[in-house]
Amino acid sequence: MAASAAMIDADTGKALWDAAEAGNTGEVARLLEAGAPVNWADRHGQTPLMRASEEGHVRSMRVLLDRGADPEAKNMNGSTALLRAAWHGHVEAMALLLDRGADLEAKDNDGDTALLCAARSGKVEAVALLLDRGADLEAKNKYGDTALLWAARNGHVEAMALLLDRGADLEAKDNNGSTALLRAAWHGHVEAMALLLDRGADLEAKNKYGDTALLLAARNGQVEAMALLLDRGADLEAKDNNGSTALLRAAWHGHVEAMALLLDRGADLEAKNKYGDTALLLAARNGQVEAMALLLDRGADLEAKDNNGSTALLRAAWHGHVEAMALLLDRGADLEAKNKYGDTALLLAARNGQVEAMALLLDRGADLEAKDNNGSTALLRAAWHGHVEAMALLLDRGADLEAKDNDGDTALLCAARSGKVEAVALLLDRGADLEAKNNDGDTALLCAAWHGHVEAMALLLDRGADLEAKNKDGDTALLCAARSGKVEAVALLLDRGADLEAKNSAGKAAMEWVKAEHLKALVLHVPEHVRRARERERASCADAVAAKQAELEEAQARCAEALAAKQAEMDAQADAAQASRAAAVAAMAALEHRVKQLEDLAQLL
Repeated sequence: MAASAAMIDADTGKALWDAAEAGNTGEVARLLEAGAPVNWADRHGQTPLMRASEEGHVRSMRVLLDRGADPEAKNMNGSTALLRAAWHGHVEAMALLLDRGADLEAKDNDGDTALLCAARSGKVEAVALLLDRGADLEAKNKYGDTALLWAARNGHVEAMALLLDRGADLEAKDNNGSTALLRAAWHGHVEAMALLLDRGADLEAKNKYGDTALLLAARNGQVEAMALLLDRGADLEAKDNNGSTALLRAAWHGHVEAMALLLDRGADLEAKNKYGDTALLLAARNGQVEAMALLLDRGADLEAKDNNGSTALLRAAWHGHVEAMALLLDRGADLEAKNKYGDTALLLAARNGQVEAMALLLDRGADLEAKDNNGSTALLRAAWHGHVEAMALLLDRGADLEAKDNDGDTALLCAARSGKVEAVALLLDRGADLEAKNNDGDTALLCAAWHGHVEAMALLLDRGADLEAKNKDGDTALLCAARSGKVEAVALLLDRGADLEAKNSAGKAAMEWVKAEHLKALVLHVPEHVRRARERERASCADAVAAKQAELEEAQARCAEALAAKQAEMDAQADAAQASRAAAVAAMAALEHRVKQLEDLAQLL
């Protein structure tokens, strides 16, 4: 029964909602008389009263309110009927709701009040009504927007004028510190900006990022807004928190007309931000070719460097902006210019795998073997990052396969250390020395093992890498993997037959570094021949113990026999002595008997 009643409520509630939306007041009344739930809400939380308010159906709203509709009910966005009516500028609907006690300062989930909604959508009459009813002129949403800020952001000049006439704070700021002038400038609302400036808005006000209205307009290429600001005296060289001027902001985004305006007004062509970027460097970094051409035509320094020593060519090469690079080279950019790390354009392009950029540089004569401060060539930089196509291009152009950096690493060692399997394969296919060693004596296998790059290790072993090769410390690949705690690498090496007993120069074996929790897993990977050797050793020990035991038992038997023989001899001697004593006793007795007989005879005589 309860489920059935709920279904009926849903059906009649939806019917009521539809009738309210259509402004069918008669049907609204009929459905309410039939028991339709007056505050039924759809899946978005919209009640019939909200829907009627959005459409401005005042008669239907009145019927709903008379039957108990809740004017403070909120939809899923936190909007009440008053906020919906204000957004759409339905003044009569708003007045009715306010007369029935609707909360003038109710806020939606973003913190917008009815006044903010009306100002945001530029509904001037709605703004006026709300202000007449006492709405808070400086109410803010959770982003710090006031009604004036919303109106300025959307260029609603009449609403702005009304708010200002009522005393709105001209310099109120949102959470980012932007004033109404900054909000209008960002979007290029020239009339709104003019109104604000006419009312005394601060031309140089900054948000928390240090942006002025001019900087924001330049960032978005709002040329008319920029012209207005400059005409009103805006600081052409004002800088944001990063030290960027309007020219730099426009150049970054490639706004050529904005740049031309700024330059025509006298902007500093070589102004730098705190990173040392000029407008040309920023344009090159983003591949803004037209902006670059304009700057170069105006005399920009082709070799200007940022704080890292990078020129426009290096910045473009890093990001692979081929057209920008071609323009710079055509204008005479230094092909071998280096930053403070010793990077050339080719090295930076190789590091990022920018193949087209590399090809252009090589076609223009870039040094294939140029080295950075660490001694790395373009091939080594590409290998380290696994840029296979870039590596192939360099090798096809004749790059030294065995070139070494300051640490003695070759491209193969670099690729192995970083686990770039495809790069390792390419280098081996091209004939790289499998056993090449760096300054520490590490081979590619040892480098891969130390970092636990199992796939690279497997490839190297499949190609014949020396399993027991040692570095200067006497570490084998197994020792390297164990020392760095790379369990899978240890397992692979054991499966391939690595010597578990091998010791380094300090006399340490691999198992001395293996953590206890990893031992159980590694037991499964100990090679069969190692286990059999252990079994033979145990069997040999058992045989030796058994032989010794037999020898001891035989000695014990001999001792027992000797003791028994001695005991028998002693027993025989004792028996003989006993017999001798018995015979002596018998002889004495016989003698005594004879003496007795003689004595008896003598008496007879």
